[in-house]
Amino acid sequence: MALPASTPAVAAPMPASETNLVLLEVRLGNQLLSDAVNGYEIGRDVYLPLGEMARLLTLAIRVTPGEGRASGYILSEERGFSLDVPGRVVEIAGRKEELDRAQFKLQSDEIYVASKLLARLLPVDLELDMPNLALKVRPREQLPLQARLARRERGGMPGTPGGYQDPGYPRLSIPYRVMDVPFVDQTFGLSTSKTDGRKQTEVNYTAYLTADLLGMEAALYASHNRHDPSRGLRLTLGRNDPEAGLLGPLRARTALFGSVPLPGVPNISVSSPTGNGVLVSNRPLNQPTSFDRHTLQGPLPPGWDVELFYNEALVGFQQSRPDGKYSFEDMPLAYGPNEFRLVFHGPLGQLRVERQSFLLEDAAVPRGALYYDAGLQRDLLGRERALAQFEWGVSDRINATGGWQRVPLFDGTHRNYANLGLRGYWNGLIATADAVKAQDGGSLAQLGLKTRIGKVSLSATRAQLDKFQSEFFTQVADPVKVRDELRAEGVVAGGSQYFPVALQVRHDRLASGTRNIEVQGRVSAYRDGIALTNGLRWARLGTEEIADGQFQVSRRVAGVGVSGQLQYTIAPELALGSAAVSADYAMNDGYLLNLGLMRSFQDRELRAFGGVNKSLGSYGLGINGFYSNRHDYGLGLQFFMAMGLEPRSRRLMTDAQPMAAMGAASIHVFLDKDLNGVMDGADEAIPGAGFIVNGANYAVRTDAGGVAYLSRLPTHQNTDIGLDPNTLEDPQWQPRVPGVRIVPRPGKVSQLEFAVNVTGEVDGTTYLYADGKRKAIGDLKLELVDASRKVVASMSSAADGYFVINGIFPGEYFLRVSPEQLKRLGLTDTGMHIITIARDGTVLNGRDLDVRTADGG
Repeated sequence: MALPASTPAVAAPMPASETNLVLLEVRLGNQLLSDAVNGYEIGRDVYLPLGEMARLLTLAIRVTPGEGRASGYILSEERGFSLDVPGRVVEIAGRKEELDRAQFKLQSDEIYVASKLLARLLPVDLELDMPNLALKVRPREQLPLQARLARRERGGMPGTPGGYQDPGYPRLSIPYRVMDVPFVDQTFGLSTSKTDGRKQTEVNYTAYLTADLLGMEAALYASHNRHDPSRGLRLTLGRNDPEAGLLGPLRARTALFGSVPLPGVPNISVSSPTGNGVLVSNRPLNQPTSFDRHTLQGPLPPGWDVELFYNEALVGFQQSRPDGKYSFEDMPLAYGPNEFRLVFHGPLGQLRVERQSFLLEDAAVPRGALYYDAGLQRDLLGRERALAQFEWGVSDRINATGGWQRVPLFDGTHRNYANLGLRGYWNGLIATADAVKAQDGGSLAQLGLKTRIGKVSLSATRAQLDKFQSEFFTQVADPVKVRDELRAEGVVAGGSQYFPVALQVRHDRLASGTRNIEVQGRVSAYRDGIALTNGLRWARLGTEEIADGQFQVSRRVAGVGVSGQLQYTIAPELALGSAAVSADYAMNDGYLLNLGLMRSFQDRELRAFGGVNKSLGSYGLGINGFYSNRHDYGLGLQFFMAMGLEPRSRRLMTDAQPMAAMGAASIHVFLDKDLNGVMDGADEAIPGAGFIVNGANYAVRTDAGGVAYLSRLPTHQNTDIGLDPNTLEDPQWQPRVPGVRIVPRPGKVSQLEFAVNVTGEVDGTTYLYADGKRKAIGDLKLELVDASRKVVASMSSAADGYFVINGIFPGEYFLRVSPEQLKRLGLTDTGMHIITIARDGTVLNGRDLDVRTADGG
C-alpha cells in the first residue's frame, strides 16, 4: 500500500474535555499484570497505552511518544513491528497498512491506541469489563510471559511474575498540620415533583470535607435540606498508621474519636458503622475487620450507588443514605481467596472502582503478637455500645481470642458478654472453637471448620445455645437450641467459561423441637461483556414455606451500558414483584444520556425516567426527570464539584469526580547541580519526568516547572512512588533517591522532592598474572566503595574481562576486586583505583585491575 504523500505534524495532546481517564486492572487468566493501567474512554472505545501494554505482555516494542512512533518485533525478529502515527502507517512482518488517525491519541508520555485496533495489531484479544474497570487479556499465541509462568510452575519457583515486588524505598513521614485547606466534595440539588397529587420543591446541599486539623486527620460530613431543618453533621478526628506507630506503647494502627465505626463480634453483635465515640485498634489495616467477617464502608455522596462484588459475583447493592456513607457489614469470608470489588456509580455518569483482597489462611496472628480492638460508641439510635476484643498468637498454628462487649438489645436494655475462642491453622484447614457467656446466664458454644477442595471453599459450624440472646439470636417464644450451618463458595468451570456459585444451608432446632431450614443459592456468569446473577432463597419455618429470588443482568462496553433487575416470589405463590431496566449512552464531550423503565407489579405502577449528564471536566451537571402512569412526575437539576488546593502553586483544582476520600502527591523533580538536595541557585527544573506508583507506570509527567500532581492515591496504606529514570532526557541523569514510601491520607497532598544528579561511569578490564604472563580474566566481582567503606555498586566482569560501572553519583570512591572472592579463589590484587566523579559527571576509561595467584607466579 502506498504511503501518504505528506506527513502531518504529531497530534496535540487530548483535551481533558474529550476524555475520561480510567484506571484499569489488567489480568491474564488468573494472573494480575497490573492494577492501575491508564486508559481513556472516548466514545464507544477505550484507548490503551501501547508502550505499557507491550511491557506488561513482554513484547519487544518500544515507543517514542514525542514522535508518535514505535518499533520492535512481535514474538520473533522475523515479525518486525513499525508504527508511524504521523505517517498513518503500520508495518508488521513486512506488510504495510494505512491507519485511521482517529484510532490514535498522542500524549507526551505514551501512544494511546483504540482497544479494538490494538487487539488487531498485537497477538491478543482484549475484553473490556467497564463496570469493574478491568481489562482481560486472552493471547492468540503464546506470549513470553506465559512461557515464563509455565517454567515457574514446573520448577516450583517462588513469587508471582508480573506482580508487585517491594523495592525497599525509605519511608517518608508526611507531617500533620494544625490546620490545612480542606478537600471538598459538594453536591447541590434542586427538584420539583408531583406525587400522589402533592406538589413540592426541594433544595438540598451536602458536603464531605477532609483535611489535617489539630495534628490529626479530620473528616466532616454535612447536609442540609430546606424542607428538613434538621442538619446531618458527622465529624471524625484521628490517625491511621499501617506501621503501628500510634499511642506509644499501645502500638496502635487506628485511633479515632468523634463519629467512629465499631466492629461486630460473631454470634454477639453486628458491626455498627456510625456513631459518636472512640475507637483504638492495632489490627493491620489491610486485614479483615474480624476473623471470618469483613465490613466494607466509606463515604457515598448523594445520588451515588455502589455495587459489591465478591469473588466475581454481585452480592450487594446500596444507594446513598442520609448519613453520606455506605456500609456492607460482616460479609462472611471463605477459606482461600476473598476478592471484594466495590463499583461506584455517580448520578452524573461517574464510575469508580475499589478493590480489597484477603487470604483467610494468611490472616493468622503471628506467634507472640497481640491484636486488639477497643472502643465505645453511641449509635444512630442513641444506644450505647462498647467492646474490648483481643487475639493472641499462641504459636505458629494456634491463635487464642477473648474479650468483653456491651450490646443494646431490641427491648431497649443492654447486656454484657464475655467470649473466649481458639483458632487452629493446619495445611488446608482452619478449626475454630468459641464460647460466649451472657450477663443473664445465657451461653453459646460453637465449633467450626473451614477448608478448600479444588476451587470450592467449604465452611461448617455447629452452635449449641442455652437461653442465649443477642443481636444474632433475638428473644422469641421458641428460641434456637442448636444451629448448624454449611456454606460452599466457588467456581464451576465450563469450557472457557466460569460460573461463580454459592450455597448456604442453615438448620435450626428450636426449644420446642421444631426445625427451621433455610437454603440460599447464587449463580453468576460473565460472557461477551454480559454479567448475569440469579439468587434464590427457600425457607421452611415450621409448617410455612417461602421462596423468592432476584435476577440481575448487566452489559456494558465502552460508551454503552444496559442493566436490569427482576424480583419474584415462588412460594407461597408464583408472582412477579418488580422489574427495572436502564440504559446509558456516552455522547461527545463527556455527556451521558440515561433512559429507563421501572415496573411495580403489585401496585401496577409504570415509571419512565431519563436524563442528560455531564461527568467530565471541572464539574458535573445533570438534568433528570421521571413520569408515571399515575400522572406523577419529577424534574431535577444536580450540580457536583470536588475542590482541592495544589500546595505549591496555590492553584484551586476542581473536578467532576470525588477527591476528598483519596490521597494525592505533588512531586518536584530538579537537576541538583550543587548536590545539596534542595532546589536553589543554578538548579534546573526537569520537565517530562514520569513516575512508577506501586510498580505501575503513572500517566502524569512533570510540567515546565518540574512539578507533577498525582491524584487519587489509595489512603492509609503504604504507597511506593519512584522516579522513572527512563523518562529523563539524559541517560547520565539519575535520582539520588530512586523512590520513597508514603502513607497517603484523605484530603492531604504529600509534597515530595526528587533531586537528580549527573552521574559518571568507569570502565576497564580485569587481568590475571600467572606464570609470568598477563591475560584477561572474566567473572571477577568488582566493588565500588565510598569513604565510609560502604559498597555502593558491584558487578562482575564479562568473559573477556571487560567491565563498565555506570550511574555513579559525584564523589570519591575506591574501585577494587571483592576481598571475599579473592580469598575464596586464592588470589591477591595489586591495588585499587581511586575514582573521582565530578558534579557534572565524569567518564573514566581504562581503569584496569590486576590479580595474581597466591604464590605470586
